[in-house]
Amino acid sequence: MKNLFFLLLIIVFSIKSGFSQFIYPAGNYSSTDKNVELSHFDIKDTLLLLPLGINGMQILNISDLTNIQEVAKYEEYEKRYQKKVYGKAYDVKIIENRAYLAYGELGLKIIDITDPFMPYSIGTYYRHHDVNRVEIFENFAFLGFIDLGLEIVDFKDCNNISMVSRNNILGFTINNIQIVPPYIIVTGGSRGMTIFKFVEPLTQFKPSEFPREFINENEFNKLLVRGPVGYLANDARGLSVLNLKLPLYPHEILTMKTNGKAIDLAIDRNYLYVVCSKSIEIYDIKDPEKPEKISEYVDKDKKFQNIRIQGTNLFASYTLGSNEYGIQVFQIE
Repeated sequence: MKNLFFLLLIIVFSIKSGFSQFIYPAGNYSSTDKNVELSHFDIKDTLLLLPLGINGMQILNISDLTNIQEVAKYEEYEKRYQKKVYGKAYDVKIIENRAYLAYGELGLKIIDITDPFMPYSIGTYYRHHDVNRVEIFENFAFLGFIDLGLEIVDFKDCNNISMVSRNNILGFTINNIQIVPPYIIVTGGSRGMTIFKFVEPLTQFKPSEFPREFINENEFNKLLVRGPVGYLANDARGLSVLNLKLPLYPHEILTMKTNGKAIDLAIDRNYLYVVCSKSIEIYDIKDPEKPEKISEYVDKDKKFQNIRIQGTNLFASYTLGSNEYGIQVFQIE
């Protein structure tokens, strides 16, 4: 009844405003654990893979959004100097029946999830530096390192994953990787943004120019590129819109203040979703260079972290207090 009333309010408001893009709660999963560090999760069909930092990676069945269930948890350690060293799950990408996990000190893990109840590693790559981000392009993994920049590896043979390009940037911890062939754009918090240009085709990984930097006074948390326009979650500055017609020379078009620090983004059709900790804001981007805020969802208790969109549902990870965390599911209307 509560959801029905909320939906009726949305419909009335949308008629008055002329817009019709809103979200309302449709399901929730919550759990508790100590020292949980939520990061970038991914979704494929009925599976949601949720990195939890030192607590490994949780595998959730989302076939019933009103009854989300844990089916497994992936954790792995290696023995080094007679001690158990556990990985730290930072980021994951799902391609077909494989999960590509940025697993901290244990590097990149390629995990077979054909049977989600029994995930297992089929490939590993590390070189004694923590991997905290991963992006996939064909048979290559783009790895973001903590304090070390970018590395690209070929995983065509999972038993012999090899490095094909290294672009070390000391002190640069990658938050986000955008692949816009022949450009690779990485964001790194207070270090701003670095743009690499490669000779075409991209898969030769031969630099054609020196990397370029773009910096302002706030954290660069997440960049999404659509055509010649980039949308940047720029922390306390809010949402920044960038002209990327010349990717090596980004130009800021405008900045829009958000209801809190902008930390994550997602695009669905002509709508941009911005995570601002206590709220999720929705912008109309029919005019790409002039986003127009049309609605927001506010929760004063939950602290939203990251979002993903699948079909007509938006999934948002959150923390609540010191030990509780979960996934809030929204219906997009």
